Amino acid sequence: METETLRSTLEDVGLTQYEAKTYVAVLELGSASATEIADAADVPQARVYDVLRNLEGRGYVETYERGSLHARARDPEEVIAELETYADTVTEAGSELRERWEEPTVENHRVSVIRPVSSVYERARERIADAHNEIEIAVTPDRFADFRAELADAVDRGVVVKLTLTGVETLPDPDLDGAVTEARHRHLPTPFLLLADRMSACFTPEESLHPSQEYGLLVNDYSLSRMFDWYFQTAFWEPWPRVYSAREEGPPRTYTNIRECIRSIRPAVDDGREVVLTVYGQSRSDGTDRELTGRVVDVTYTTGGEDGPTLASFTDEAVIDLETPDGTVTVGGWGAMLEDVEAHRFVVEEIR
Repeated sequence: METETLRSTLEDVGLTQYEAKTYVAVLELGSASATEIADAADVPQARVYDVLRNLEGRGYVETYERGSLHARARDPEEVIAELETYADTVTEAGSELRERWEEPTVENHRVSVIRPVSSVYERARERIADAHNEIEIAVTPDRFADFRAELADAVDRGVVVKLTLTGVETLPDPDLDGAVTEARHRHLPTPFLLLADRMSACFTPEESLHPSQEYGLLVNDYSLSRMFDWYFQTAFWEPWPRVYSAREEGPPRTYTNIRECIRSIRPAVDDGREVVLTVYGQSRSDGTDRELTGRVVDVTYTTGGEDGPTLASFTDEAVIDLETPDGTVTVGGWGAMLEDVEAHRFVVEEIR
């Protein structure tokens, strides 16, 4: 290593420029007077005395009197240990930089592609822990077991958890009580998908043939998450049989999807019965939180046939006209653009 490189390295571990130059000079001279050291290091003689005492305080040199102040280098083991510690720190910093480059902070990115896939599952646990309204999740029975404790905690907080178990012809006993609100079974292999509170999505494709092809996708965006919600509703939810429900048969019944809510109450509305509904959402005009309770006077919704919902059921209007003490309010679901209120939770209080 060249002398200048050695001096720069010593400065990196905390020595000043004068201290680094002086210490290298002492190493080369072995033992010398302060004047000789100042000349060899090209350090002003007026400064070299303070510099030598600073180096002595750090254990780099020792000083002694022989008519004038002299100095010699101490055993460099402590210095070497300090340099090795610095090298380890630099190596760790390099590893951290690479890790952060490969796994960018989700909060600063709307979409992140990351490896390994295990990182997506860890992010999913965080999203479950932070959820306060709704979770939609498609997993294999084995993967559900890994997430069960977190999902049970979410249910305890009042979160609606909609689970699709995938990839097996016959379901084992997955112990769903207390961990989900409703579950369905899709026997075909399915990507891992989790959506939390209409904002965050975690996705991994089906198992790849080679580890180099594995990746995960993290989405932290309201509009983009809607596409994953449509994907979940059309591919993982509506076409598949219900295998579990914790919802009561009668009111109160809670929904987080306006179309599911309308399908539940429409027969009663069509029969002229009184349906009392509480809606939690936001005003489209100013974004303020709204909680409304009133009577359903009309619904707008394209129903499916006997074989289940059609594509139009997921794309056409879904609107509830709610008569409240302050007048009739139009209520839409996720992404409402024309209605008065965009709702994220519907509670059917009474049907009479």
